[in-house]
Amino acid sequence: MADAYEMLAADYDWMFDDDEIANGRAINHPATARLLQRTSSTSAVLDAACGTGVDAAVLARRGFTVWAADGSDAMVEGAAARFRRERLAIPLLHSRWVDLPAATGERFDVVLCVGNSLVHAAGRDAMVQALTGLRRVARPGGYVVIDSRNWEKLHAARQIVQVANRVVTRAGRRCFVLYSWEIPDRLGDEHIAHLVFIFDNDGQIEPHEYQITFRPFTISELRERLEPAGLREVDTDFDASRDRYSVVTVTT
Repeated sequence: MADAYEMLAADYDWMFDDDEIANGRAINHPATARLLQRTSSTSAVLDAACGTGVDAAVLARRGFTVWAADGSDAMVEGAAARFRRERLAIPLLHSRWVDLPAATGERFDVVLCVGNSLVHAAGRDAMVQALTGLRRVARPGGYVVIDSRNWEKLHAARQIVQVANRVVTRAGRRCFVLYSWEIPDRLGDEHIAHLVFIFDNDGQIEPHEYQITFRPFTISELRERLEPAGLREVDTDFDASRDRYSVVTVTT
C-alpha cells in the first residue's frame, strides 16, 4: 500500500482546500477536536499517519510539541518540505504503525491515526498489531485517536462515484477530485478506490488517476479490536447517518 502513496503524494495536497491547509481537516472532527481542546498545548502529539503534514503543521502552529510519521517515503518527503517552508521543527519518522515503538524512544500524550488511515491495516490481526504499536508509543494514560469513514453507510448506499464539493485553485491551476469505488458484495472484502484529480490548465483538462486498495471495517469490529491492543474507548462522535467518525481511546 505504501507504493500507491508514493505516487499519490505528488497530488495529495489538492485533496485539501485552503481553509483545511490553514486549519486542518481530520483534527477538526468533533471527538478529536474535543480531545485536543482539553489537552494542554504543551503536550506531545504524534501524527502517526501524517501524509504531507497538513494536520501536523496546524498542531505545531497551535503550540503542541509535534512529531509526525508515515509509512510512505514520498509522503514523509512532502511533509518535510512543508515543515521547512513553514519553519516548523517537527521530527519525522518513516515507519509503519507496528514498528513505531522501535523507531523512537519518545512517548506521547496523544497519538493520532486519522485521515481514514487504519483501513490499510487489512484484517483483524493486522489491525490489532497496528493499534498495539500506536498504544505502545503513547504514555501511560495517554490517548490514541482513530478516525474512519462510515464504511457501513458507504457500502449500503453503493454510491459508486463521489465528487468533491468544491474546486481548488492554486497558482493558476484548478482541480477537483472524484472517487470511483469498486464495492464488492461483502463489506469486509478488499475494496478499491480510484482517486481522480482533474486539472484545468488554461482550458486543457489533465486527469491524474491513482488506485488505492483497502479493507473496510465496521465500528463494531474496531471496538472489538481495541481491548486486545490495550486500548479503551472514552469518546466518539459516531452517528450511523454520518459519513465519518472518530473514536478516542485511552491506554489501559
